[in-house]
Formats: sequence, C-alpha cells, structure tokens
Amino acid sequence: MRNNALLGNIHPSGQLVVTAAVILFVTLVTLIAGFLAAVPFTNNTLFELMEGINMNDPENLNMVKYLQVVSHLGLFIIPAFILAWLFGGNKIKYLFLRNVPGIQTLFLSSILIFIAVPFINYILELNMQMHLPKSLKGLEEWMRRSEEAAGELTEAFLSVETINGLIFNIFMVAIIPAIGEELMFRGVLMRIFQRWTRNGHWAVWITAIIFSAIHMQFFGFFPRMFLGVLFGYLVLWTGSLWPAIIAHFVNNAAAVTFFYLFHHKVTDGTYENLGKGTDGLIYAIIAIIMTVALMWWIRKTSSTSMPAAVTAEENPVADQSDL
Repeated sequence: MRNNALLGNIHPSGQLVVTAAVILFVTLVTLIAGFLAAVPFTNNTLFELMEGINMNDPENLNMVKYLQVVSHLGLFIIPAFILAWLFGGNKIKYLFLRNVPGIQTLFLSSILIFIAVPFINYILELNMQMHLPKSLKGLEEWMRRSEEAAGELTEAFLSVETINGLIFNIFMVAIIPAIGEELMFRGVLMRIFQRWTRNGHWAVWITAIIFSAIHMQFFGFFPRMFLGVLFGYLVLWTGSLWPAIIAHFVNNAAAVTFFYLFHHKVTDGTYENLGKGTDGLIYAIIAIIMTVALMWWIRKTSSTSMPAAVTAEENPVADQSDL
C-alpha cells in the first residue's frame, strides 16, 4: 500500500534529514517570534540572556522559563505535527494519537514510574560514579561542570515558594515535555527507525539512546535511556502514544512535586532516594522485577499494538515477524 503523503515514501535516512531541517527551521522561527512577543514585557535583551543567566534576578529567571516553554514548542510539538503531515498525511493517526487505550492501561502506565524508581535511582548512582580514561580527563571535567551548571539551573527553576509557582513548574517541566518529547521521539523518530530497521525493538532502543543523549546530561544518561525504553515499549505494545505521555508526565511531575515538598520540608526525601546507598541493589532488583511484570501485564491486556497499526496501513515494508 503506497503512502500518499508528500514525503511518505522517501527512504528513512531522507526522512531523518528532513526531520533535522524542520526542527532547526521551526525552532529558530519560534524562538525569534517568542522573544519578540516578550520584548514589551521585559527589560532583558537577548544578548543579556546569552551572556548568562542571573539566577538571583526573578525577571531574568522568568524570561528563561518562558523561553524554555517556547523552545519546547519549536523543538518538538510544532515540528512533530509538520513532520506527521509530511510523512503520513493524517497527523493524528501517524502520531499514534487516534487510539486511546482503556483506563486500566493508562492507570498501569501512571504507576509504572513509581515502581521503577528504585532501579532508576540505582543506575543513576552508578552513572554518577562513571569515570573516563585519564587521556580524557579534560572532557570528563567539562562534562561534570556542565552537569553541575544544569543542576543549579534546575534547582533555580524548581525553587518556588507558592502553589502557583509549583503549578507553572508542572506545566513547564511535566506537561509540555511529556507531550512534545513523546510526539517527536516516540511519535516521529521511533516510527522512522522502525521503518528503517524493520524491527520494533531496534527502533525502541535507538530512539531511547537519542532521547537521552539530546538532553546533554552525561551523568544521567543511562537512567534517562531506561525511561526512554519504557516509553518506547508502551507505544510499541499498545499502539498508542497516550500511555507514554502519561508515564512521562508522571515521572516529571513527581520529580517537580517531590522537590517542592522537600524544599518546604514536608518530606525528608526517603522515597525519592530508594535504590541509593548500601541497600540500593536489593531495592533495584525488586523494582526491575516488578517493572518487567507490569510491562508484561500492559502488553498482555492491550487490545492493539504499534506493529499491527504500522504494518497494516502506514508501513507496508516492515517485517511483521520482527515486531
């Protein structure tokens, strides 16, 4: 069955080039438009922001938060719909948004992250202890400085004193990224790699690696990749993007909320640190067993799957036996 979309039948490598070009162009236009729209409401200039972020200046920090939201629109959300139209024609169908799983699947997807927390924390702690060879000492030092700078910025973003501040942070850190990143990575890129490799598992893992790498946080690479794998299989086994969006949202919203509660001394951080320390391995093993069992349950109870949807309609060249 021939894909009648404008660029639906070009080679996947060509689709990747188109994807990069669309993202770059839309991001540039969106950031310029977003900044121009904010000019009447701020005293900060673009050059001042480029020189560095003054985390003690509320106006400066608010401007950066605003541009963070705008950049997500330009990087992920708007390009995803443009690319879905170019590659698939029917944007909602192409992005796996048409099929909405039942309440049970969505609920299981939402609790998946909480079950996986000890394992995520365990591999995060191992990742943080990573050391490069002595010949790459300069690179490692740069990576650690970048990680520390990113951590300081994140802390400045999340250190709010009001409920309204918490709600905006959930919008900025959880809602927008959960929608945008899933649209782009699992909705567009995973489909391209599945078509290229003719194997859904390869598509999940390749996309997860890119998903983690693009965040440029080297000492959190493996736990973020693991999350990308979970999100990918949720889409692969349910044929829908919604479970991945829900799980992604819960992961980010929980991090924002727990930080707020810890910042206000409502919680002591015990749950958030499960999997770390001397007993971390025990909690991690229990967590990964429960996570695998829950993913198996989601797959077993799902009424459809990404492979069936892709091979039957949008991707006639895919090898069904490998998916």
